[in-house]
Amino acid sequence: MNSSIAFWNCRGARKRRASLYLKEIVKDFGIFFIGLLETKINSFERKKVDILSGTDWNFYCVPSEGIYGSILVLWKGNIASFQILESSSQFIVRDLEILNKGTWRIASIYGSKDVYRRRLLWERLEFFANKELPMVIGGDFNCILSSEDKRGGKRFKLSLGSKEMKTFLANNDLHEVGFVGPKFTWCKNKQGPERILERLDKCFINPAATTSSIIYMLGT
Repeated sequence: MNSSIAFWNCRGARKRRASLYLKEIVKDFGIFFIGLLETKINSFERKKVDILSGTDWNFYCVPSEGIYGSILVLWKGNIASFQILESSSQFIVRDLEILNKGTWRIASIYGSKDVYRRRLLWERLEFFANKELPMVIGGDFNCILSSEDKRGGKRFKLSLGSKEMKTFLANNDLHEVGFVGPKFTWCKNKQGPERILERLDKCFINPAATTSSIIYMLGT
């Protein structure tokens, strides 16, 4: 049964293992919509999507900036229709009309590492926030919210970026949901005592959405 929405920081969609993993999780979890972050591809064609996910998926993408970034959203055309509201290098916001489930507002995120550029992300998401519609916001926020999101390195300190993200979530009654995959999604210095792990990838929903309809996938 196709009933799940997912986000995955794939860190390169050209890799064969990305296609194999994507098709596996779609089958295992009945996914009909997925937001792919950091695809590292500056343009997508129908042929590339067919190789990545199969022929029954529609798509929309924001190209990468050089070798970094890029957001690609995929949805099964026989289950949902898509209306783009706005897109940028940091987000794609759209309304998804889902068969037998009504309209869901979904934002796929690849937040800037720069706190001041990321402020524009919160401003635009605030504009599109709607407490009446089920809303799902997921992806790579490039921001951590607590000491639980970090292991190693300097002790966590609530930064300006963390405060602004927390304010946005509180103002719009958005709550984190569970995930499948490793807890920490980013690593610096992969070995030794200098190793730092952080959880930058998350998914949030408002009260109008139901957690039973959401599966959040993390990159491996």
